[in-house]
Amino acid sequence: MLPKISLVKRAVEHLYDGRMTVEEARKEKNAKNITALVWSAVIEDVPCRVSYKTIAPAGRSDTVDSTAQTITLFTAPAIDIKPGSRVTVTQRGRTIRFSCAGIPAVYESHQEIPLTRWEEHP
Repeated sequence: MLPKISLVKRAVEHLYDGRMTVEEARKEKNAKNITALVWSAVIEDVPCRVSYKTIAPAGRSDTVDSTAQTITLFTAPAIDIKPGSRVTVTQRGRTIRFSCAGIPAVYESHQEIPLTRWEEHP
C-alpha cells in the first residue's frame, strides 16, 4: 500500500461517527421442517458513516409532495456487505434501519454502499 493511501484511509476513518450492524437473510428449517428466511446479524458494532444528499427539491403535486434523496454508507473496504442486506446504523444519537440497495464501490481507503430507508410494513 502506498504511503498516501494509508494517510487517506486514516483521514476517512476519522470521519466515521456511527456504528452499524448488518443482517442477512438465511434459509433455515423451523420445527415443522419448513424452510423460511430468518434475518441474522453477520456484522456487529463496526464503525461507519451515513451521508445524505438531496438530489432535487421537493416536487409538488395535487396529492403529495416528494423529494429524492441519495443515502450512502461509508465503511472500511474489508467489510463484506451483500446487496439486499439490512443495515442498522446508530449515528449522532439516532438509530435508523436501511436496506443495502446496491453493489458497493470499493476503494483502497474505504467503500461506498448505496442504501435505501428500510420501512417495515405491519
